[in-house]
Amino acid sequence: MKFFRGIAIFLTQLTILFYVGGTLDLLFGFNQTNAGFNTLLLLFVLVPLLNLFWVIIEIKQSVKLFRHQKRIASILMPIVAILFFIESIAIDLYLLSQARM
Repeated sequence: MKFFRGIAIFLTQLTILFYVGGTLDLLFGFNQTNAGFNTLLLLFVLVPLLNLFWVIIEIKQSVKLFRHQKRIASILMPIVAILFFIESIAIDLYLLSQARM
């Protein structure tokens, strides 16, 4: 589960890095190629879905842990997952606002 969390967090931040790197020309023109657009489009679609899946998994595990151990501390990871989901939605909305017709 730690690997899945790491991948979800990394891909969420990668979308930001890809956009900022493209605007500051740190990607050496990769963002202007067909492969760069496909990468951004893949991150645009994949990251919110991955984070939503992560939220669902964390909520299920939290409920299961709360039933067995009766601890309140099991709510921390679903909150982290929800924050990253909100961040990925915010990044997507920002990218949509930057799209030129």
